[in-house]
Amino acid sequence: MNAKRYSTEFKSSIVALYNEGRSANSLANEYHLAVQTVTGWVKKAQIIGTDVTGKR
Repeated sequence: MNAKRYSTEFKSSIVALYNEGRSANSLANEYHLAVQTVTGWVKKAQIIGTDVTGKR
């Protein structure tokens, strides 16, 4: 089974919605993602220390 690839823009928009107060669960349900996928993207963005636009 092939893993689905998501664009950087899509990931950034999900992280932005999470940072605006949406829960990982609600985002996962709305966009048909695994909750672990959403939380992984959020954690990765926090570790890298970038904002939604990819700037430090």
